[in-house]
Amino acid sequence: MPLVLFLLAITVIATFLQTKAFVRLWRYVDREMARRPNGYHPYATVILPCKGLDPGFRENVQKLLDQDYPEFEVIFAVAAESDPAYKELVELSARASRKARVVVAGIDSRRAQKINNQLCALEQVTEQTEVLVFVDSDVIARNDFLSRLVEPLREPEVGCTTGYRFYIASLANWPSQLRSLWNRVTAWEMADPGHAFAWGGAMAIKRETFIKAGVAESWDRAADDDLSLTTAVKAINLTVHFVPQCLVASDGNSAVGEIIEWTNRQLILTKVYYPKLWGRAIVRAMVMALWLVAMVGAGLVYAMDRDPVMLNALWAGASLVLVEFIFLVIARRLWQRVLIDNKEYIRESFITSCAAIPVAHMVLPWVTLYSLLTNRIQWRGITYELKSPTETLIISS
Repeated sequence: MPLVLFLLAITVIATFLQTKAFVRLWRYVDREMARRPNGYHPYATVILPCKGLDPGFRENVQKLLDQDYPEFEVIFAVAAESDPAYKELVELSARASRKARVVVAGIDSRRAQKINNQLCALEQVTEQTEVLVFVDSDVIARNDFLSRLVEPLREPEVGCTTGYRFYIASLANWPSQLRSLWNRVTAWEMADPGHAFAWGGAMAIKRETFIKAGVAESWDRAADDDLSLTTAVKAINLTVHFVPQCLVASDGNSAVGEIIEWTNRQLILTKVYYPKLWGRAIVRAMVMALWLVAMVGAGLVYAMDRDPVMLNALWAGASLVLVEFIFLVIARRLWQRVLIDNKEYIRESFITSCAAIPVAHMVLPWVTLYSLLTNRIQWRGITYELKSPTETLIISS
């Protein structure tokens, strides 16, 4: 009986917390989707650090250069002229109808290469710039992407704005399905002012706020740009504002090793730069690990003794998966509203997504708990050891 009550309690508590979080997310998206343009379009500098050529690189960069925004400049930054992206960026900049240029940042062993590129680009920002926008080269930007991202900065309490990634995985790629599911649940946090965080693929901040929060100083010896910016902004009592219209659909298909590396990197970066959010993930992982152990134990006992109490325990525990199926159905409707122009998501297999839920319960708790054991990450072929938010070691490159 205690096992039945334990599994039932987890289901009830998880259902309550998920319902609360999802209602908050739904209301938030409703409110933001109804928000009308406010005409706040200060001169902006868009900074795009690059390493290598992502799928659709030229198309993505061109969409950025063609944004429907009154006045802005684009600064591309690479580590070296030998980078495959350099030649492409020089050509695209020369053909651009607006101000665009490429800077070569070099390498600094004290910080992540992406941040080194960004800091170099910041030195080239024009005097008239009022807003800094940071994006990644795999972002597929709608034509009002820049306007949507900048407009909430008009509110005095908003420190920075952010979009978020939305991975779309193919039917047969199970590891990618798990990453996609994990990433979407994390997106629920973005509607909570207490836990919302900036995503480096699409974030904007007023130049004066960037200076006041000391973001450049936070980046000086860091491995992460977005979470360190998040903590710097929140330290001066400003908020991170999620913009649903800047949710970016990305190709989620990758090899198993790459996805494990990606998941490990996200967790360890959060551990070092945003421990409050990482702590929530660890608590959830521990509870889910206990749930899984209890389910396996109940299943083994029932298989051996046909104990009806164990069968009841299995039903109590399995009801959690049923609850998550229901949330998956409702969440799909929400994401379809936000990603209305993305036909790939509309075609994404519902059956495969459902099947990923029980697999996620078996795998993700252990992946999350592994972050307790190490502070070492890999990022685009470079291995980093994160000693602290202000101390990063490059182990190999």
